[in-house]
Amino acid sequence: MKCVKFALPLLGLLSPLAWGLESDAKQPIYIEADSATYDEAKGETVYVGNVHTTQGSLEVFGDRMIVLQKNGKTEKILSYGNPTRLKQTPEPNKPDWHGTGQRAEYFPETGILVLYENALAWQGNQADSSDRVASDRIEYDSRRSVMKAGVPAGSPGGKRVRVTLQPQDGKAAE
Repeated sequence: MKCVKFALPLLGLLSPLAWGLESDAKQPIYIEADSATYDEAKGETVYVGNVHTTQGSLEVFGDRMIVLQKNGKTEKILSYGNPTRLKQTPEPNKPDWHGTGQRAEYFPETGILVLYENALAWQGNQADSSDRVASDRIEYDSRRSVMKAGVPAGSPGGKRVRVTLQPQDGKAAE
């Protein structure tokens, strides 16, 4: 039972693609940046400087974004920042989901989103007053609703996963 109480908040915490507004995936993607370079031979578009991307309620902010395509299909989107930031509304009248990291990768074909380096994810207005997960690597598989935090087993280095669950009534003991 203890494991279930621990896992349930985590499943809802890192679900930007599965828990976003249903209409988000059907919306066009808008990208703004100071500059953009398209290399047709590489199938790569690089956006640099104050990159702001939106698709419905999903917003991504970064310093640099790379969109990799093959045969006209987007294979991978990389976002870099100090930090790169993500925000999405899970459903009307619910607190926004937030994620930060030095780098984010999204694989549209598999629905996997990975935050790297000082990765942090939370739902609510501020990370310090919300349930949250922090790690060097946070991966969310939106198709299977599976979240993994930490470096893969057997990998060198990496910091421990840190989870904070706020009291049910929203008030910490003084």
